[in-house]
Amino acid sequence: MTRPSRSGLQFALVIAAAAAALVAATLIGHKRGPEEAAAPESGRIGAFDQIIHDYLRDHPEEVDAALRKALEQHRVAEEERHKSNIQAMAKELQSDPDSPAVNTDGDVTIVEFFDYECPYCKAMAPKLHELMNSDKKLRFVFKDFPVLGPVSNFAARAALASRKQDKYVEFHFALMGVRGQMNNDMVLATAKEVGLDLDRLKRDMMAPEIDQVLERNKVLGQNVGVEGTPAFVVGGTFVPGAVDINYIKDMVGKERGGS
Repeated sequence: MTRPSRSGLQFALVIAAAAAALVAATLIGHKRGPEEAAAPESGRIGAFDQIIHDYLRDHPEEVDAALRKALEQHRVAEEERHKSNIQAMAKELQSDPDSPAVNTDGDVTIVEFFDYECPYCKAMAPKLHELMNSDKKLRFVFKDFPVLGPVSNFAARAALASRKQDKYVEFHFALMGVRGQMNNDMVLATAKEVGLDLDRLKRDMMAPEIDQVLERNKVLGQNVGVEGTPAFVVGGTFVPGAVDINYIKDMVGKERGGS
């Protein structure tokens, strides 16, 4: 299960505070008598604080309702922003020649942003592999998105370099199958297991083109709304976090015109 983003939590706290202040402020005019209106400023501030305290104590459901409404409005706005960005960046998402892809003639595209050290990515990988093998009309685009440290970056560079030997997909799923925390030697050992020439791989990993691909993926992910891995774009919809594979399948069906 994915956790709310840091920005979402900050937004919720701000809205909660604002809701409490606004609700309490509406009561000031009704509860302040003539003698209170003439009281010193410090006294009025103290009275205002007491009103907020009392109202929150006696009417928590109203503040909760205001918060829920604000969060829903925020969620809808974020969805619209994601859709707009996805439409504007469709070419970069779906047709970047430097992003590995399978079933390239498919009618629906899934783009995954992932990290080889991410346990949720690893957990979803076998199901995604099965899906792309069973549905040849489903186009799948890989966006290496290393965010979990140096080993993640090393693994991503090795994976992208393996394209020179036509081994990307095999190597990708082999890396996703490595259990526990990886290190550079484990990445190279996995490369050897799938038949990659290690000397050539090490040379190809240093190519400046790989830096450019990873930087493009980073910027693209940030613009689309990626805050962690895995993250998906299914057709025109952004899907953050690890989700049930049946949810992905349902979304693909909707993209194909299903109900």
